Amino acid sequence: MSGDRFFSSFEEGDPLPGGDVGIGTGPVRSPTARTGAGFTGLRALRYTKPGVHRLFEVDIPVTEHTELSYVVFPESDEEPTYRSTLVALDVEFDDGGGLTGPPDPRSLYLDQWNLVRRPLPAGRLVRAILLVVSGEGTGWVDDVRVAERPPRRREPVDHVRTTRGTHSSAEFSRGNTFPATAVPNGFNFWTPVTDAASTNWLYEYHRRNNAANRPELAAFAVSHQPSPWMGDRHSWQVMPGDGRALAFGHEHEIDRPHHYGVRFDCGIRVDLAPTDHGALFEFGFPGAAEVRFGCRRGGVRLDPRHGIVTGHSSVASRLSVGARRMFVYGTFDEPGRRRGRGLRFPGSTVRLRIATSLISLAQARRNLEEEIPAGTTFDQVADRARAAWQDLLGRVELTGATEDQLTTFYSGLYRLFLYPNSAHEETPGGRRHASPVVRRLRLSTRTRTGAKVTGGPMSVNHGFWDTYRTVWPAYALLAPSRCGELIEGFVQQFREGGWISRWSSPGYADLMTGTSSDVAFADAYLKGVRNFDAGTAYRAALRNATVAPPNRAVGRKGLHESIFLGYTPLSTPEGLSWALESCVNDFGLAGLADALGHPDEARYLRDRALRYVHHFDRRIGFFQGRHADGRWRWDPSAYDPAVWGYDYTETNGWNTAFAVPHDGAGLAALHGGPAALESLLDTFFATPETGRRPGSYGGIIHEMTEARDMRMGQYGHSNQPSHHIPFLYLHAGAPAKAQAVVREVLTRCYLGSEIGQGYPGDEDNGEMSAWYVFASLGLYPLALGSASPGYVLGAPLFGQARIRLENGRHVIITTTGDGPYVEDLRVDGVPHEQAWIAHHRLTAGATLEFHLSETPSRWGTEPPSLTADGRPPRPLTDLVPAQARSSDGTAVTALFDDTSRTQVTFRTATPVVEYTAEGPPRPVEIYTLTSGTGGAPSSWTLEGSTDGHRWEVLDERDGEVFPWRRQTRPFALARPAAFAHYRLRVGSAAGRRACLAQWELLAGER
Repeated sequence: MSGDRFFSSFEEGDPLPGGDVGIGTGPVRSPTARTGAGFTGLRALRYTKPGVHRLFEVDIPVTEHTELSYVVFPESDEEPTYRSTLVALDVEFDDGGGLTGPPDPRSLYLDQWNLVRRPLPAGRLVRAILLVVSGEGTGWVDDVRVAERPPRRREPVDHVRTTRGTHSSAEFSRGNTFPATAVPNGFNFWTPVTDAASTNWLYEYHRRNNAANRPELAAFAVSHQPSPWMGDRHSWQVMPGDGRALAFGHEHEIDRPHHYGVRFDCGIRVDLAPTDHGALFEFGFPGAAEVRFGCRRGGVRLDPRHGIVTGHSSVASRLSVGARRMFVYGTFDEPGRRRGRGLRFPGSTVRLRIATSLISLAQARRNLEEEIPAGTTFDQVADRARAAWQDLLGRVELTGATEDQLTTFYSGLYRLFLYPNSAHEETPGGRRHASPVVRRLRLSTRTRTGAKVTGGPMSVNHGFWDTYRTVWPAYALLAPSRCGELIEGFVQQFREGGWISRWSSPGYADLMTGTSSDVAFADAYLKGVRNFDAGTAYRAALRNATVAPPNRAVGRKGLHESIFLGYTPLSTPEGLSWALESCVNDFGLAGLADALGHPDEARYLRDRALRYVHHFDRRIGFFQGRHADGRWRWDPSAYDPAVWGYDYTETNGWNTAFAVPHDGAGLAALHGGPAALESLLDTFFATPETGRRPGSYGGIIHEMTEARDMRMGQYGHSNQPSHHIPFLYLHAGAPAKAQAVVREVLTRCYLGSEIGQGYPGDEDNGEMSAWYVFASLGLYPLALGSASPGYVLGAPLFGQARIRLENGRHVIITTTGDGPYVEDLRVDGVPHEQAWIAHHRLTAGATLEFHLSETPSRWGTEPPSLTADGRPPRPLTDLVPAQARSSDGTAVTALFDDTSRTQVTFRTATPVVEYTAEGPPRPVEIYTLTSGTGGAPSSWTLEGSTDGHRWEVLDERDGEVFPWRRQTRPFALARPAAFAHYRLRVGSAAGRRACLAQWELLAGER
């Protein structure tokens, strides 16, 4: 490393330490690192005894930019106690003093290498480097360095590290990413791979190092991996040399969005730059150039005389639903000679232009000619890709950020705009794509896909359960035009396949809970994103909300009965999580329904958004699952909120206790008011996560260990379901506590960028990154889908952030003072007491001036909420029939059995159904009808009666259409009506015999 004043990796020839320490062969266990070696090299220093150990005698004058750095590996013990994290390197100055205060030990992860940087005060003279061990634990130290590290003035794109998050594995995630070189939201990724046989962990920063503890690359590959848990598809590999893995050092790696480059130990050099559908490779060899190709499930064909390589790939993971075949067309800048599955060239430098298509080989060639015509230089391709990234990343300019913060922030924006991906191509017939959602049995050939090729855009590679929380709000604020284009690509899935994917990989993958595109797209529309077909997007979301899906891969599980019960029973696995996510989605969809002029549906969906109360067990003060008959899963004596699984998706009862981001005031009221919610949050953050309550998972999963090792109580920022929880302190009347938690996460949970870390858990499609981007700016989109969209406010991390909006205006966020607490705020020079701000205030252009403090203040009034009166929410509930009959004598019991899987087919198109409600009359506000498999009513009259003889018209409808079979449609009464008897008179139906699956009367309390 240039600028080194001192360095030791404890290898032969390095300075060796004195004091009571030993040198060994490194850790024996780690979920993310190679064991039996140091971080670099084969040896490391081992610490075992408390005390101050004088390691090295030095004589180093300190300049303005001198810093001490090292990597440390605290070993876990049985508990774990984290005693091994009480370790730090220090210095002794010539006056006998040292550095002030050790680094926060909670920022060190167990059984992993952690990079620590400690700036040294200018003008001093370092006489010794010390190891200070304050606890009884054991561990390792490596790569001790004193170096000059001056700040560099660079553009945002130059701060990005694409290897960030790759120091991970299936056992422990520090991001679980791979170094994707691509254009924003592009068709392909291009990546180095450390395991050519894997479709999951493509590139591991350290764990797959060779016997000499050097990283090795097995190949360079085109990839379409949305996450390691989903797996890769259509991979196809390019390998320099004879096909053997090649060793290198990370210091010889360029990991930028627009340029990946590496110089191997053997002297081979590879650089690649991306386009939308292709890439340009430049290879340099110490001798004659040789490039090989491979595909585990596909083909490679070579034309040496013309320097052309073609092929196809049918690689697909188990979750790559809808993936068919990809075609490859590449050409070198000179002829070659065949050598196995590769070509050998007379010179030492050769360039490969390569492109892919999901439609045909001819289209792959067309994509290549369009994007990288012959004669295009490497710099031209890289510069175009760089400019595309800079346009997006440069929309936020930071002042006063450290080098590490700049890397974290702009790498986060890179991840944000990496996904979702386009799956369409520009053809002679216009924009077209091979559909991943239309099932077609035609076989693919060597030159053409068997998939249905259709017109229009297509967006893929996205898990909405992860991303709706922060990713889509960030698109809507920072890049609304792009946001609308991406949404339109998902709306196309609905047009072709009838549904929008929950997890698009690229088609309908059966994974995760919630149809979260509903709230994501509604929120975007309500924030002014208009360049997508909002009407069709609404229809897609409405189908999710009102129609039980035909299979497990689409729609909302359990909807056939939850829509009538008001909760999702245990017959649906993870039913509670399905129920709570449905409330969030219904809340957003209600806002969109209002905006598009569907008042009945808006009223109904907004009421459904309150149904989380039906899963709240007042006996224990937590949400839990219920049987279909209403019984709770656990008796109070058996319930443990620390247990994972069962009703909770990838979390436990503690984190799910706060899964109501759209109605913080209602949640507080359930617990007895804001003070009670504050107390519960305090207990939540003070109760340690042990990582040893696997519950229904049957064993420890990585999310448990990651949540434990964050050391923030039960708070699992390592996974998405918890990301909104700190901000609920605003609904508890304690905004300063939210500010303290958020600042702690920002400053110690996103570290390690330079050694492939950077995240406290899975960085799913940009969500973990988008959380950092928002929170560091002092903003958070808490109540998504609100009819009055906005952001809750916290303490910004930087001196100034200048956001260049797409409409030409600017949002300028400044801070004065120090500390994590907001003392006061001015918006456009006017005092602002609310702990929230409207979206339209920002997009009109605004200046936010925060004054920060080291001590908590009372600043910040509670943000708006769905429930506004301080009382527990009371959603409407259906009346229970004491008796019911049909005028044509048809048995109608199935109309009231709380499932859309049964139905009543009447003998006529115009039946009359009478209904006597059980118990005292309650005011009916909304009624629903659920169509069957035929004969849906098209006109009807609803009547009420006190005595069953004299009837009053409550509602009349005509010309109604049920777009889908077994769809539940709501109809609001003009005014509430409380009667003992009700009558539905069907006037006409879409068939000779009327058919209904359910009739429901939703009433409030008296």
